[in-house]
Amino acid sequence: MATERSRRRLLAGLAALSCGGLATRPALARAAACARADTGAPPGLLTCWSDSPARPTEFHAGLLGTASPALALPARGHDIAWHPSADGSAVVAARRPGDFLVRWHVATGTELARFEADDESRFEGHLAFRPDGRVLYATETDLITGDGRIGVFDALSLERLDAWPCGGIGPHAVEWMADGRLAVAVGGILTLPETGRVKRNLASMDPSLAFIDPADGRLLSRHRPPDAFMSVRHIAQDAHGNIAVSMQNEGRAGRPLFALLDGERLRYGEADAGLIERCGDYAGDIVALDGGFAVSCTRAGVTAAWDAKGRAGTVFDTRRVCAMTTHGDRLLVTGDAGDLWQFDAAGARCARHWQLPVALDNHANPAPART
Repeated sequence: MATERSRRRLLAGLAALSCGGLATRPALARAAACARADTGAPPGLLTCWSDSPARPTEFHAGLLGTASPALALPARGHDIAWHPSADGSAVVAARRPGDFLVRWHVATGTELARFEADDESRFEGHLAFRPDGRVLYATETDLITGDGRIGVFDALSLERLDAWPCGGIGPHAVEWMADGRLAVAVGGILTLPETGRVKRNLASMDPSLAFIDPADGRLLSRHRPPDAFMSVRHIAQDAHGNIAVSMQNEGRAGRPLFALLDGERLRYGEADAGLIERCGDYAGDIVALDGGFAVSCTRAGVTAAWDAKGRAGTVFDTRRVCAMTTHGDRLLVTGDAGDLWQFDAAGARCARHWQLPVALDNHANPAPART
């Protein structure tokens, strides 16, 4: 985890990357970019990838930037995380609507446990651990009722222990909060295996940020965005407890892709017409920085930042941006065309850029310091 000073430097560096008054000028300047691809070894990054962003046929998970073997997957992986026991293992969840969870030892590529969903449920892409490393939570859809739920699993064996309602349809991200609650991004959108990723209920979608008591699965609260067509997708919490979400616009144009939890409601981050146009209608990942948040706007090919009060910050170019993660005072950002950028807050610039021969997927975590 970054120190207080390094996180502040990172946020300050992002602010310095501003596209020349991004929210007020009619023509936005392009952010500085790395001139050429770096030929050195990229930083260690736990993530998923495939052989092609357009027509993938091979799917893997593993630690880029090291000699560790990749884990072959039966389909695209999505969320991926180190096991909190620090035993060198990690768990990957299938992309929605998916049917597998896999735990494996990353350095050797040895599979340790696998869970495959039956005909009554599908995974929705994300997982979270209880901090003691004994329990894993995964977002799911009940295929009989269409309702979203949280699957509860033994974090080592991946044996199912329980399943809890999550307060809505189409959950995506699940995160463990600093106060011990589970936060769930309820997208409000129903998808089923027989129709793949077709959105079946846009006219009646009901997105929210939900909180669940992990002691008994009780739904504690739901917090809806100002507009019902803004699908809540991902969640981040900063070191001060501020909670924010990234969203995808399924309806009227002209809405920010970022909102803060402000008391009992989700409040849009500041954005004028120029910023909204720059970011587009589709947000991917969100990452917390000290004093702010960064959001990947995949289809628009930019990463945008807001501070902890929701004030707009910087926008910088990251084509087909997917995953974001912090490592010390560095922000690591990936794109599905194989781009990996490292932003150096101290220099307020893109310090390095690697072009990898794989299609990087939507989420990533840095290698532990010992790797």
